Amino acid sequence: MANPKPSGFSNTKAGKTAILERTKALLDTSSIVLAVPFEGVDVEKIDMLRKQLKKTGAKASVVKNALIRKAAEGTKFAPIGENLKQENLFIFIPEGESKPTYEELKKWQKEVKRTDPEFLTKLAVMEGLAYKGKAIDTVVNLPTKKELITKIAQGIKAVPTKVARGVKAVPNKLGRAFGALKDKIEKEGKAI
Repeated sequence: MANPKPSGFSNTKAGKTAILERTKALLDTSSIVLAVPFEGVDVEKIDMLRKQLKKTGAKASVVKNALIRKAAEGTKFAPIGENLKQENLFIFIPEGESKPTYEELKKWQKEVKRTDPEFLTKLAVMEGLAYKGKAIDTVVNLPTKKELITKIAQGIKAVPTKVARGVKAVPNKLGRAFGALKDKIEKEGKAI
């Protein structure tokens, strides 16, 4: 049977320690963390977002600002602690899932009618840097490491292919040039 009143576990020392450890674990498995204003969002809407984020492997968690600051100390997410105000929902995004996760977040914001500027993502932290405003859209849409490696590999593969085509073209062009020269000599030889 569910307890209709909050248990207050998160306000106890043991509760805060558990939340801190869980948050550290989420930070360890994340490549980017988003902070979204949480004030006025009911539990049903948060659960709806969590369900949508399951597709991408991202996790959404409401963590007190002081606890996220403490969890982020000494990590690549430390800048998140400098920019927190009010209640926030944090989205912990694993490597390679920032674009689909951000798309799911935008879709959810539309569904729950939270598209006003004060409800939009206010902070993204990645690799020790904090991004705000329009920079968030740019950061979450960066290509993944896998996509970059693929592009580099394709570029490297293209170089020998182009060299081979060039090397192959030289004899063909020489052959055509000698053929044309031979034709010209034969033509001139007949004319003499």
